[in-house]
Amino acid sequence: MAPRKPTVLILDRDEATCDLYRRELGQRFTVLTAVEERDAWRLLTTEEVDGVILEPAVLEDEAWSFIARLHALGRYRHTPIILCSTLDARRRGAELGIAAYLIKPVVPQLLSRTVQAALHPNEDDAGGR
Repeated sequence: MAPRKPTVLILDRDEATCDLYRRELGQRFTVLTAVEERDAWRLLTTEEVDGVILEPAVLEDEAWSFIARLHALGRYRHTPIILCSTLDARRRGAELGIAAYLIKPVVPQLLSRTVQAALHPNEDDAGGR
């Protein structure tokens, strides 16, 4: 039996962005997508999620409380969160322990390398792209 691929959850309302990310990340990861906060929480409670890719604008003013609530759950305390946004909120993200912050438009290969590094920080990505 093949080893389990790490699972990432993408929370973004833009369907084209989700499709682009899913195609790229699907080569290395199991990819789940949500367009609303309630969908994300449902997936987080029913699936084993190893990393989260979040567009903060989806949650408007609630993005930061979403991240705090996620990290408050014992199960997701150390789950890497990568913000992909057109807004520059790196400082606030850093305060909340975000693994990485990418400014859109995000090159899919960069996102893949960033997710790989966030999920496996001690591995060399020489076998990747």
